[in-house]
Amino acid sequence: MLLENNPYPQDVRVRSEAESLVAVGHSVVVVAPRGLGQPARERVRGVDVRRFRMLESRGGAAGFLAEYLVAGLALHVAAVQELLNGATVLHLHNPPDILFPAGALYRIAGRRVVFDHHDLFPETVEDKFDRRQLAFAARVAERLTFAVANHVLATNESYAEIARGRGRKATEAVTVVRNAPPDSWARLALHVRPGPLASIRLAYLGAIATQDGVDALAPVLARLHAQGVDATLTIIGDGDARAQLDSALARLGVADRVTITGWIEWDDVPALLQKADVCVDPAPATEVNQRSTMIKIAEYLALGKPVVAFDLVETRRTASDAALLVPAGDINGFADQIAALARNPQLRSRLAHAARRRAEDLVWRHSECALLSAYAQLRGSAR
Repeated sequence: MLLENNPYPQDVRVRSEAESLVAVGHSVVVVAPRGLGQPARERVRGVDVRRFRMLESRGGAAGFLAEYLVAGLALHVAAVQELLNGATVLHLHNPPDILFPAGALYRIAGRRVVFDHHDLFPETVEDKFDRRQLAFAARVAERLTFAVANHVLATNESYAEIARGRGRKATEAVTVVRNAPPDSWARLALHVRPGPLASIRLAYLGAIATQDGVDALAPVLARLHAQGVDATLTIIGDGDARAQLDSALARLGVADRVTITGWIEWDDVPALLQKADVCVDPAPATEVNQRSTMIKIAEYLALGKPVVAFDLVETRRTASDAALLVPAGDINGFADQIAALARNPQLRSRLAHAARRRAEDLVWRHSECALLSAYAQLRGSAR
């Protein structure tokens, strides 16, 4: 498995897939960037991990290109090494879509290639940089990555449609493997505080990046304060838009209402989220976000948390009727739904139990079955 944009085992999807494959007897090597304090080589729950030094991105198009160049070189060297060591499957995780040369090499050698489609790389490049040349290059890279893949793992049906459409993959060569929380999360005790709440505790889990819209929570907190609702927010995560968020919080006078933990150990996340009364996702209605499954939504639901989020296509498909969805961009409506939850204990309880019911269809065991089925199909085609 080649992974560029996250350390391992911090990337939950990659970790779940790797451990599920190991559990049924596959030998799995994950090559990923080296996080702070991580060793270059390590065995994690049966998965062999090889780590490379990542060039720290300085932002902008030049910074991202430099980051991808260094990471791409390290990942291609690792792919060749593992091919010589006898690897039979190359499992590519995006973004970015720059690993197709390694995929082509494996195909020439008669091995199998899996493209794990996490992100819409061309649309992300367009959103970040608004440069036609980069956007064109990203679309070419995506097309070549689809072309070298024997099988595509899509995170949802929207991505599966893209694989079958612009990726030109046959229906049987595409499997939906949803991002999903561990089954154990859905078995933890529900935490729903009784009665109207004098102070409501909010939580956000995930990256603080431009496309995640976390700075929109600043005006939400300001409106709640203006309505006399005492709200505090815990943000579990970090990212390159942290300064933008800090500026928005300070400008609106709500910085003292927010705690940002940074990235924490994954095993500590459930306990921290359980302390929240309401979990939020302010992702804006970009083309990428409309089509992408936000893993945080499923994680919130598994813990039985009432959820407030903007009404995006895949968010609605994930949450169904277990969340309060607000028209995209409606900051006042977002705050008003939180205020309603603070006042109404029956609504909080109803949503908490609806979340748990919905989570039964979203936990990892369902995705694991799809993943193992795809690999069984690969093995059959190889024979």
